[in-house]
Amino acid sequence: MKISECVELFLSYISDKSENTVKNYRSDLKQFISIVGDKEVEKVTKADIAKFRMVLQSNKKKSSTISRKLACINSFFEYLIDLEMVNSSPITKSHRPKVSQKIPSALSHEEIEKLIKSTKTLKERVIIVLLLTTGLRSSELLGIRRENILIEKNNHIYNCDSIYQLEIEEEDIIYIRVEGKGGKEREVPITGKPMKLFAEYLRFNSSERVFPMSYYSLWKMIVNIGKRCNIVLHPHKLRHTAATIALQSGAELRIIQELLGHASPITTARYAKVGQKQLLKATKALSQNIKL
Repeated sequence: MKISECVELFLSYISDKSENTVKNYRSDLKQFISIVGDKEVEKVTKADIAKFRMVLQSNKKKSSTISRKLACINSFFEYLIDLEMVNSSPITKSHRPKVSQKIPSALSHEEIEKLIKSTKTLKERVIIVLLLTTGLRSSELLGIRRENILIEKNNHIYNCDSIYQLEIEEEDIIYIRVEGKGGKEREVPITGKPMKLFAEYLRFNSSERVFPMSYYSLWKMIVNIGKRCNIVLHPHKLRHTAATIALQSGAELRIIQELLGHASPITTARYAKVGQKQLLKATKALSQNIKL
């Protein structure tokens, strides 16, 4: 079978992954075909992979981008191996470029204070504070629905609609159920002043989608808030800042990984269960570092 025919099979196989992941895989595989040609899959050689990489490098693609695209091609061939359509993957370690392990910068406490003061609306403030105190991904934030929210008050659990009757206090807890990468669900707790701010927003905004906006609109909003106080900003920088503050506050790495929805790089830690009390401790530490 030709590469293009196998690509359709592969994309059907991974259709349960996120829409963005499938879109990226389709784009990467289409680009691969455009460079090496739509040949029979068993005739793809190491030389084809080298050519693909050289073209990407000549187009000034980052090492991280090239590595991601090659990982996609490798996953494609691993699938074909399972189907017994090819015997091995033409991709070897030598094809993969070394990826810079540059640590993304985090905001300082002074920058966080300036950033929050630069927000002009309740919606802007809630988004910035939520991302800083929970480390949510942009897609997770935009995917929050009212049905995903629970309120814990005096050891009783209430749904989101109870927000209009309850008197929310700082010791109460709001749990947000989010769906991360690979469809993995987790509950993120919020408490303290950030939780009260979120509760205020929930009373103000009654739409089923808590943040009814596109990713581009969210990105543009965050960039513009940063420009108001001369801070280069994007959504992931807020997520990284949350992780940095949690680490500085004494939270264990595996708890931070659970909070952020990361898979642990250590096999044993991957299966470690982190309790809600530990997650709550981590988000409390984050809340105490955010001045409202």
